[in-house]
Amino acid sequence: MPEVLPHASRLLRLLGFAVPAALTLAGVQPILGAATGSVGPAWAAQLAAPAIAAAAILFFAARRFDRGDGVQPPWYAAWLLLPGAFLLAGAASMCIFGALVEFPVIVPTMWALVVVGTAAWAVAMGLVGRASR
Repeated sequence: MPEVLPHASRLLRLLGFAVPAALTLAGVQPILGAATGSVGPAWAAQLAAPAIAAAAILFFAARRFDRGDGVQPPWYAAWLLLPGAFLLAGAASMCIFGALVEFPVIVPTMWALVVVGTAAWAVAMGLVGRASR
């Protein structure tokens, strides 16, 4: 019988790429908003720069802690990654909202979500990579 799902290590690597990629795509939205004139360039830079920088950190952290298919992550890997993923999704949504309107609470909220989410995600990826057997 053929294997239906990929190995857990491949799924973990896919997540390690997909989360930073989604954050990068959301971080580009304020730049597009500034290009169309819906928000100012300074506003767009306040949202885009931390999101794209955090995405780069997350991508390199995932690459650093990747141990390949020779080891499989523990069963609780998804539970460790979940809080960081939710926080980063919140940061991505702030970028998307910020591409549409210049509401003052968006920037500090996005900064808080991206800092805490990046820390939570990177630590979780490190723990999962270290605990993989």
